[in-house]
Amino acid sequence: MKHTLILIGAILFSCASSQKSIEFTPTAFGNTITSKELKEHLYTYASDDFMGRETGTEGETLAINYLKGEYEALGIKGGMPNGDYFMPMQLNAYRESKTIDCNNVLAYIEGSEKPEELLVITAHLDHIGVEADGQVNNGADDDGSGSVAILEIAEAFQEAIKQGHRPKRSILFLHVTGEEKGLLGSKYYTDNPVYPLENTVANLNIDMIGRIDSLHEDNPNYMYLIGSDILSQDLHDVSEAMNKKYVNLELDYRYNDPTTEVFERGRYRQNRYYYRSDHYNFAKNDIPVIFYFNGTHADYHAPSDTVEKIEYDLLEKRTRLVFYTAWEIVNREERLSLKE
Repeated sequence: MKHTLILIGAILFSCASSQKSIEFTPTAFGNTITSKELKEHLYTYASDDFMGRETGTEGETLAINYLKGEYEALGIKGGMPNGDYFMPMQLNAYRESKTIDCNNVLAYIEGSEKPEELLVITAHLDHIGVEADGQVNNGADDDGSGSVAILEIAEAFQEAIKQGHRPKRSILFLHVTGEEKGLLGSKYYTDNPVYPLENTVANLNIDMIGRIDSLHEDNPNYMYLIGSDILSQDLHDVSEAMNKKYVNLELDYRYNDPTTEVFERGRYRQNRYYYRSDHYNFAKNDIPVIFYFNGTHADYHAPSDTVEKIEYDLLEKRTRLVFYTAWEIVNREERLSLKE
């Protein structure tokens, strides 16, 4: 009888331990990122009602208030020192020779063990507004896809916290404006950082991850990664390992070389993608970066970049890759190291 009780106790303990292990694996939280919720967000965020989200316009105001409302609903606090979500700025839009009043949006989760170390996840909240003939540039892929991906990633981390698994390092969910006018919002943040740049361990930047480009029409299970190994081999290795373990996308690095040519707007030219999205303002401050990207397409910067053309199952898979990579970065023992 005594041996039976010991055996039963061991089994119960094993089951409890197994249950605890399952409860706190990243997949339990990565699975909360769904095509359904991404679609629901995007059908609002990239609708005509948001008037193309041009920086400094009423459309941007609608966008930033939508993002704020979603973070409030999730219970994730604002990332400014006073707890606000908005980072007000006056930006010099040099391409248009004018100054624009606008806002970045910051939401923040504090780490449990190394709160002073910070991962920044970015996407640009803005797009190019309304055409002269009244057509709205909805920017469903550019960068509605990245904006809603961040919301789902934030929700996954918040669900982990609710179940007792706060990340070891802090996370800043940073929606920057002014990208379409010259990476202005991300430059303002890195010039005026809310959290010290020397404590920022990496930047994961999501800019267009909802479509398939012409090079992958026969193999849509891909994503371009740019910059992952330029400043940190650690970051590249983490990214590769998380993809292999959880997602199994084909990671295409052809544009890691900025001289690789791409066909855009009727001609071939050097892609220079490493310099063309918001991660670059972090990279030039020696912060390791990954730029997640699906490549351009016929609807790039056109009113035809609309929500019904998004591949939502693929968007879900790509978003989960960013989440798992972020999870590993903020929970690993050692900070990502820079190349010498």
